[in-house]
Order: sequence, then structure tokens, then C-alpha cells
Amino acid sequence: MPITHSAMPILLCCSIFVLNGCNDDNTNSTPIPEESIQATEEPAQAAEEPTQTTEEPAQTTEEPAQTTEEPAQAAEESDPSLAIEEDNCDVDNFQLLDFTPWQRENGYWVGEYTLLGADGTPQVSSRWPYRYDNYKGFIHLEVIGNAIKQRNVFLYPPKLAELCDATTEALGNGQCGINGNEKIFSADQKATDCSGNISGPFESFGMTLDTNTTLIGDDTVLYQVRMPDGSIMQNQLTTLPPNDSRVRTAQGFFSGSSTYASYYRERKVTQEEFFQLLAAARVEYNILETDHCGYDNANQPSQTTCDEHFELDLSAE
Repeated sequence: MPITHSAMPILLCCSIFVLNGCNDDNTNSTPIPEESIQATEEPAQAAEEPTQTTEEPAQTTEEPAQTTEEPAQAAEESDPSLAIEEDNCDVDNFQLLDFTPWQRENGYWVGEYTLLGADGTPQVSSRWPYRYDNYKGFIHLEVIGNAIKQRNVFLYPPKLAELCDATTEALGNGQCGINGNEKIFSADQKATDCSGNISGPFESFGMTLDTNTTLIGDDTVLYQVRMPDGSIMQNQLTTLPPNDSRVRTAQGFFSGSSTYASYYRERKVTQEEFFQLLAAARVEYNILETDHCGYDNANQPSQTTCDEHFELDLSAE
């Protein structure tokens, strides 16, 4: 479900990378240093949103029974898509899965992504020498009670060989024009009310950014990231058709100026398919095993393994 930088202190700049979301993992080609405009793949991105996902049967809510002499009103209040009255709201024990968007978001997603810079052409980064015109994303969005946990890994094809030169160095042990690479992203959000909306802080380069996700009906989710001064850094819209697919588009900003735009097309899969497709994409992009989950959203060594990132317990296998 996931942020940006420069012309201001480098600290402020770098923090704008990410959500993923979502999100993400963007740098852009605007007058602002690319390190400052990274976007997130969607923090909780919940239904990114979470990676927002599946078409589940009608939702059930825990709204207390209501007595009324008007049948129409009673039917409306029992509709699980409606928020629980604030007086009866217990956020700590709230179930996000009572809402259709979170039912659809919950699960494993794989997608095809495109990231555009401020000029509308595919993003080009000197700090991440890989392609943004058509890359892949693998997102696990888990809804647990009143919270959402998102763990992503994004895979990038190698830079076109003809665009590599003596000054272009691939990260890790790979070679420019031969090996692709990947980076991970994590985000967590919790319910802020009993209407299914969630929020959470995002820490980046010493800064705390606010993220908020708002449900707009059963098939639409709006995810936003804001700078400490309240200015918008990312607006991300997710559409969740009832067919285990989702489409996300994000707009990035820095100091009021547009810095990037993204177009994500995703489909929901089983856990087994998720890891099979992840392995196949790594072969397709010629990503070295030493680079698996090897970098974070700031292009720095992640210092973690894929098993740790996805919180897998393979001891029994």
C-alpha cells in the first residue's frame, strides 16, 4: 500500500522516496534531485491496496442491533458497508475484514508497473540504474483485526546495454545491461475509526510522514502521504473490481510541483503462485541470488533476507 527529496536539506529530500505501494520506489527526473522524490508503494496500501484484493462475499458487521419503526432505515443500518456509530465504536477491537475493500485487498498480489518522471517519460535514475518502463511487483497484504501489514518486493529489468557506459555501475555484484535488481518495502497501518479507514506514520531518513487510507465505497481506496508540514507528497487511487484484480495510479509532488506518476496493474494469486512467479521473474531479469531482497526503498542494503522480510518460517520444509 508506500517518498521525496532535495533543493531542501538532503534529509528532507531523501525521505521522499517510497509507498507501494505503494509506491514506491521512485526517483524522478525533475529539477529536484531524484533522491528526494521517491514514492512509496503503497504503505499499508492496503489494498494496494493490499494490495486490495479479493472479492469476498458480503461483509458482516458487528453493529449492535437497532430498533426502529422504519424498515427502510433498519435495513440501511444493518448494511455491513456502513460505518458503526461513533458512540459504539471500539477501534481496538475493530475488524477491517468487515469491509469489502479490505476483503479484496487481503492476500498476495503480483503486478506489472510503470513509473513516469515529471516529463511524462519512463523514470531514469542514476542512483538506481535499472528500468522503470515495465517492471514487476510482488505484494503481500495481510489484514489482522484492526491493522494491515504490507510487505513488498519490486523487481527491475537490467538497463538497456546501449545505455550503459563507464560511469554506470550496477549495484551489488551485477553488471549494467546484464543483471536486473530488486528492492523491498514495508508499511503498517491501523484503523482510526469504525468506517474502515486506516492511518500510520512512515519513518524515513529521520522524518515522520503521515499516511492515511480512506475507503470510498466497495471498489475504491484513496491512499495519501503528507510531509511534516501537511503538504501532499503522494495521492494514490486504487480501484478494486470484483474479479481479484486491482489498478493503482499514483501522483507524486514536491513543494507543490508534480514529480512522478505511476500505473500499476495487479492480480491476486495464491501464496504458492506468488513465490513461483517471483522466482520466474528473477530468472527473467537475471537477478543475482546475492541481490534477492537486497536493497531498501532508499537504494541502500536492506540487511535482511527475503524469509525475514516476508516473515516466513521455512523450518518445517
